[in-house]
Amino acid sequence: MKRLALLTAAALLLGGCGQKGMPKDDAQAAQYAKDEQACRAQVSQTAKSERNIEDQRRATFDGERERFGQQGLYTTMANQGYTNNFDRLLASCMENRGWAPKKTSIFPKLSW
Repeated sequence: MKRLALLTAAALLLGGCGQKGMPKDDAQAAQYAKDEQACRAQVSQTAKSERNIEDQRRATFDGERERFGQQGLYTTMANQGYTNNFDRLLASCMENRGWAPKKTSIFPKLSW
């Protein structure tokens, strides 16, 4: 019985800890915006550095791709990869600051 009471008390105490959901009031919205701005600044440097490294790696084979007319595809894929990497790093930074990740589906909504 004592054990159950301790577990219940611990659960109640820890219930408030952890990740915050999306902002519900003005104070939370202001903190969310401040955290997001800080994360974007931090992530931007990392993402640019990784993008430069990847661009240098891809430049090795540019001649072959241009010769076969496939450069547009690789450029599009590189841009999408950069966007995905930036979004992933930003979500990770926001999660580390205590904000719950946004629930998004990787599958597009289909309308029949």
